[in-house]
Amino acid sequence: MSAEEMTAYERIKRVLDGKVPDRVPVVPIVREWCARQVGFNFSDIMNSAIRYVYAQYYCATTFGMDMLWDLYGIHAEAEAMGSSLKVSDDIPCMVETPSLRNHHDLANIKLLNPNKDGRLALILEGIRQLKGLGGGKYPIMGYVQGPFRLACMLRGTEYMMKDCIKNEGYAEELLDFCTHALIVYGTAVAQAGADIIYIGDPASSGDAISRKMWLKYGFTYTKRLVKALKSNRIKILLHICGDTSDRLDTFVETGIDAMSLDEKVDLSYARKVMGDDICLFGNVSPTKTLFLGTPLDVEKEAKTCIEKGRGKKGNFVLCSGCLVPAEVPAENIKAMVNAACKYGSY
Repeated sequence: MSAEEMTAYERIKRVLDGKVPDRVPVVPIVREWCARQVGFNFSDIMNSAIRYVYAQYYCATTFGMDMLWDLYGIHAEAEAMGSSLKVSDDIPCMVETPSLRNHHDLANIKLLNPNKDGRLALILEGIRQLKGLGGGKYPIMGYVQGPFRLACMLRGTEYMMKDCIKNEGYAEELLDFCTHALIVYGTAVAQAGADIIYIGDPASSGDAISRKMWLKYGFTYTKRLVKALKSNRIKILLHICGDTSDRLDTFVETGIDAMSLDEKVDLSYARKVMGDDICLFGNVSPTKTLFLGTPLDVEKEAKTCIEKGRGKKGNFVLCSGCLVPAEVPAENIKAMVNAACKYGSY
């Protein structure tokens, strides 16, 4: 296959299969940024699959990005299980009232139904529409929360952290339930047409919990989720925000195919610890560089990321360290894509 013939789908598939592509793929983590490019605000895309899909497809084809993302990270699983969200016009939503106000509430919480509850059906419809538009040309990324994060969204982060210390049995029971719910939803995401599932778990950040707590409450249940979802013959990408340098070795053991790393993690160190067989995504700074920097700043940092992350086998994807703010200048996203083309050839 010649470099000219390689589609974004083929490019990403090759790196996730441990093969060398024509060039380093580039996939900034974009959601409301795409909406902003076509004149929508956040609440517009929160409640309309077709608007969200249009924004994603327009930006991928216009700017040369190598991925289509579903409507990820909006706490949809927690909402479907009874937590109420605060939704604003142009900023990401947040959990306003967790569903598990008291320990005994766990006995009454319902298992989510992906086709009926909250915004889950809307997200699944978006995946189907993305697949219809971009299937075979672009890989479709579907989002599933990590078990520990979902537990925090249902219980409230502060209370969940206290439970992990003072009420371990309850914390483990809740995490078992969350893991089961996410297997149900993740299976629906795969069946809707996602090629890759992105498991997001900022609650397991090194800035939030210790390595010991991660191993007990994050790692164990994430590994179980990964194993179950991979039975759908789907690739799994894990993202945990913040500095996770003290637990990089454990990520490979979860069974994931790829790891998305925050800007706080040095890619050279991550490659050394995690080895050459895993695909790394990372990690241009979303704020310092993409938002506040110039196109030249973006090019320089992207080049450094490629040099550090590519490794011996080339299984590397140029990515933002986390979610790209809506206000990032379009020329900076263009600079990131151009850097992958300029410095990422094989």
